Amino acid sequence: MTIEPATDLGSRGALRLPRARVVPLSAPPSSYTAAVERYLTGAGIAKSSARIYRISLMTWGWMLASEPAPTGPARRGAKPPIFPVAAIDDPTLPEVLAELAAARADAMDADTVNRELSIARKAIGWWQRQGWVDGDPTIGIERRPAPPDRTKALAENQIAALWRLDVGLREKTFWKLLYESAARADEVLCLNVEDLYRQDKRGRITAKGGATE
Repeated sequence: MTIEPATDLGSRGALRLPRARVVPLSAPPSSYTAAVERYLTGAGIAKSSARIYRISLMTWGWMLASEPAPTGPARRGAKPPIFPVAAIDDPTLPEVLAELAAARADAMDADTVNRELSIARKAIGWWQRQGWVDGDPTIGIERRPAPPDRTKALAENQIAALWRLDVGLREKTFWKLLYESAARADEVLCLNVEDLYRQDKRGRITAKGGATE
């Protein structure tokens, strides 16, 4: 956004200090859904990450509209209610949002909830910089502590037995990639061909919190 100075004269003709007036960089989109698409294309989100970001922001769209977000497989195709992105500045929203987010956190795993919250805050921050919204209704919503991972690593004989299983090439490739890269499953599953650098045996993934590594 840009800031235009505004000056005027006092009652005795003295020049008052400039006052900042926020001017949007561009016209606000017609709806929250349109604002999501503008964010995905305008904020430099990698194509490999856009799908995950869109799902998370569509999920948050329900809660920003003061409605519970769908859970399970149905949430991937569920479109939130239509509302203007400026509705995010509704002063009553933070309290309602906190309750909805808490209920969702009780029904979902901590990693998913924290990832969605991080993505929502990034998008809202970008919308603020465009001058489309003023506040962030997620302030005060805390990240959920993830339970400790008590999974034990497989022994060498278990790994050898895994490679001997009579399964499809896709599954073996997936397991081998996880084993040799130590990457998280969702990071590997979101890899696209254009993200791979086969000559270097490397790939570009979206890590926890949305960072590209």
